[in-house]
Amino acid sequence: MALKRKEPEADNELRWLTTYGDVVTLMMAFFVMLYAISQVDQQKFLLFVSGLEDVFQNESVSEGLLEGGEALVGAASNEPEEGDAGIEGIQILDGMPTRDNDSPPPPPPPPTDPGAPDRHLLTQQDLVAVREAISAAFAAADFGTVPTFEIDSRGLVVAIATDGVLFQTGQFTISDGGEEILGILAPILADFDNQILVEGHTDSVPLNNSGYTNWNLSADRALAVLNIMDGTYGIEPTRLSATGYGEYRPKASNETPEGRSANRRVELVIVASTNNPTIPDLIGGTDG
Repeated sequence: MALKRKEPEADNELRWLTTYGDVVTLMMAFFVMLYAISQVDQQKFLLFVSGLEDVFQNESVSEGLLEGGEALVGAASNEPEEGDAGIEGIQILDGMPTRDNDSPPPPPPPPTDPGAPDRHLLTQQDLVAVREAISAAFAAADFGTVPTFEIDSRGLVVAIATDGVLFQTGQFTISDGGEEILGILAPILADFDNQILVEGHTDSVPLNNSGYTNWNLSADRALAVLNIMDGTYGIEPTRLSATGYGEYRPKASNETPEGRSANRRVELVIVASTNNPTIPDLIGGTDG
């Protein structure tokens, strides 16, 4: 009777994955071991060596790790002195290794003078004091009628006329007299850290310049003042901002020459948290 021939088993095309998985696992274990010993930590290293003692009959733990002896070339002593640098980033302090980033933190900076004045204006009294200081400085320089003042919900508003004072008519280059005026004002503004808004305004008369409008002129004038405050007098630029409002925030009627003159101005707003909605009533409106 003929024996039935056994059919050969089908070849498993995925057998290689078993070997591949073993290799990857071994490599991962190898790199984890390298990472573990890459951190030069004596305690961790000793634990690692002790784990190999039984497998490889390693007696390094009981006999010490490379303490020096006849088997080492020039092995008189390989123990660094206190404070010497061994492996990069390691120092020996009191006989124990320590990392640079484990060293004591630097001493804190000395405390600020508790008697130093608070340079941030908050209250209506602060704003009135600044207004009086500005008035006195302008009066001493014979510019007593140049600025006008108003305290509103934003803070102290210092308004300076533009025509013939800060700028020539229709121009945005600060005049010599304008630089002198800003030279009186800027040192006072530098004495505190409040935000300062520089706002340009014009009257409603159109400019005789195609494509260049009152918007442009008011913004350029505000920027010109800001640049003087920052570049010449060193007021922090983070405190400054410039805006042009054109003819759309008038102080007076544009129907009269006097009203148009009052509307052509640059205002510097010293922003303060007054927390008092009745400040304009308490302080009053504008004054010279």
